[in-house]
Amino acid sequence: MAQRINSVLTLEDTLLAHAVGDRGYYLASSDGGASWRASRLPQAVNLYTVCFPGQGTIGFACGDRGTVLKTEDSGSHWFSLQTGVETDLRAVRFPLSPQVGFVAGDAGAILRTTDAGRSWERLVTATEEKLMDMNFPSDQTVGYAVGPNGTILKTTTGGRIWFSQSENLREVMPDVNITAVHFPAGDTVGFATTADAGVLFTPNGGEEWRRLAFEFPLPALYSLDFRSNTMEGFVVGAAGTLLRTDDGGETWKRLDPGARADLYSVRFFADGRAGIITGDERTVLYTRDAGSTWTPGRIV
Repeated sequence: MAQRINSVLTLEDTLLAHAVGDRGYYLASSDGGASWRASRLPQAVNLYTVCFPGQGTIGFACGDRGTVLKTEDSGSHWFSLQTGVETDLRAVRFPLSPQVGFVAGDAGAILRTTDAGRSWERLVTATEEKLMDMNFPSDQTVGYAVGPNGTILKTTTGGRIWFSQSENLREVMPDVNITAVHFPAGDTVGFATTADAGVLFTPNGGEEWRRLAFEFPLPALYSLDFRSNTMEGFVVGAAGTLLRTDDGGETWKRLDPGARADLYSVRFFADGRAGIITGDERTVLYTRDAGSTWTPGRIV
């Protein structure tokens, strides 16, 4: 049985959630993460990200060896799409609808579809580095992709061309390994987690990045979620690390999720009180009180 649950997605205006993990492991919840229906997909590759654009019934997941899967019935059945690449794909994003979407992964690969996944085009990127995450804050025009060795890419052309912003970071942190990127409200103010430098912050669309201050040592961090209409955010990482800020990242406090496994993904629902964390050792946790307490989800 797969042990790592790599990514969770919450459909914000509902209590529906989807998660994916190693060896084709797929989970779905209809009660905000309290209980989960687990299955193993026929495509038994490691899956890294799942996306349901527009909070609809059509969804996509991506993984090893160029794998992109699609469902048209809210996850009951999945089928493979032909991407034309063999590199591992680690992030999938459909910013507005199931028609136009992107996947990113190893060797600087970013692919785009404009026909709901029937065909894919490899885009021009300014790196050969592994891309770990991707974010389109508002629409399909402006996007960011991040990875190891200070890799930060940005597009302002709907993905047609991606240019490097790494020089904006390298003067202060040249080799930082970036694991996730998130712009909570528009494409100006953004945050990124790293494996070795805590949390990074940009106030101006990536023109400059700075490291946020912490009063305690940090392990590798893997995922973050900031509420778009508040200053509240959460970060998860290795060895059960869970952090919270109530002032946009200026100060942080540790929370106890009740788990010591590595935590890979955190997402909240629209109300900001219900949220889910997934991680190693088949860890699934949910909260109903804005992260103050966490309870293990039941997998069936």
